[in-house]
Amino acid sequence: MPEAGSLRRRLFAWLIGPMIALAVISTLAAYGTAFRFANQVYDRWISDTAMALSRLVRSDGEQYRMDLPPAALTMLAADQRDRLYYKVSTNSGAFIAGHRGLPSPPSKLAKDAEPFCYDGVFNSEPVRVASYRTASGTQVQVAETTRKRDTLALEIVAGMLAPLAAAIVLAAWGLWVGVTRGLRPLTEVAAEIRNRSAADMRPIDEAASPLEMRPIAHALNGLLARLDHVLAAQRRFVADAAHQLRTPVTGLKTQAELALRATDPQAARASLVHIVEATDRAAHLVNQLLSLARAEPETGGRLDLVPLDLEHLLREVTADWIPRALEKGIDLGFASIATPAPINGEPTLLRELTSNLIDNALTYCPRGSEVTVSVLAHGNDVDLVVEDNGPGVPEADRARVFERFHRVLGSGQPGSGLGLSIVREIARAHGGEARLDNAADATGTRVRVTFPIAALAGRD
Repeated sequence: MPEAGSLRRRLFAWLIGPMIALAVISTLAAYGTAFRFANQVYDRWISDTAMALSRLVRSDGEQYRMDLPPAALTMLAADQRDRLYYKVSTNSGAFIAGHRGLPSPPSKLAKDAEPFCYDGVFNSEPVRVASYRTASGTQVQVAETTRKRDTLALEIVAGMLAPLAAAIVLAAWGLWVGVTRGLRPLTEVAAEIRNRSAADMRPIDEAASPLEMRPIAHALNGLLARLDHVLAAQRRFVADAAHQLRTPVTGLKTQAELALRATDPQAARASLVHIVEATDRAAHLVNQLLSLARAEPETGGRLDLVPLDLEHLLREVTADWIPRALEKGIDLGFASIATPAPINGEPTLLRELTSNLIDNALTYCPRGSEVTVSVLAHGNDVDLVVEDNGPGVPEADRARVFERFHRVLGSGQPGSGLGLSIVREIARAHGGEARLDNAADATGTRVRVTFPIAALAGRD
């Protein structure tokens, strides 16, 4: 994208451009008016001269002659700026007196009508010609070069241009100052944001902004609010991660120190076994924290959702957990539906969601329990259900099981309390909802995650 450049200069150019164009048009119109006025003045002079010369033509019935006194010739030649020419001829074109070769009028003139003025060229110079046809059968032409006319027209235009140029300069200065002051709210907002600290996400006062700037201020406030939300989520995640990782890291350090100080090989081995177990728990916690960070919509990340068959994905994930279920003596099964369950989803996160639900069920159910993973389609939604017949969740804890780091007291099982939080965040990221239902036998736990069917979800 090309560089936008200065908004002030663009506004100034858009405003001053029409003004300059208007000044040019006004100048051309003024020159035309001035030239027409000059022509009218000097046309009257040569017309009067033509009529005066026509009175000096004499005729004896057969021949015409020009009775032009020397004083009249002197007056005709007295102009020092322009040259004056005249020609007297009969209506038939016979030359009587004056200068041969003056341009003829463009059309035949009426007798004793007002002299007709037109432009022409004589002796390679532009001339203005007045032609007059008398009732006695003669035609008088008076031609004058156009220096005085051009000079007068330019003087008139110059007299008009001086105040016009001053007005344009004054208007340009006023426009520049006006545009600068009009854009001052932008610089004030920029200065306010520039002087803020990185943690200051207070909204800009939209009411104090000009009407045209309020959409920008509103959009900027929305961005600041979203950014504040993201930063708050990041701060919360960092605080939670630091709090949760502190205990296993401290335990690892303690067990390592015990192993270093142990003189009995059995005691050292026991410490190493505890180190391995603590490392596994820490690794599991780190993986869950990373999954939670990725699933949180507050982080602003956009998921790459693709069409997939939820039934097929659940079948694969359930099969991966069968060895763990056999090891714990738990019957892990899968119940499918006859029709496909298409949704728009991110496969890795959906596998993480399902794995957390199965892991929770296998962790808290005793040996001999049953865990069933199923998918159910109804209306415009499809449900992912993980149900067990274990000890269940006490009524007092049902409302908090999806909170971070909340663990049911008295379970006797290790854990971080992040599994169901991850499930909830992944479900929200997919436009779904996670909730805890009563199990079919009223003793176990049933977690249901509802997703919109792909054909109706409208997600990309």
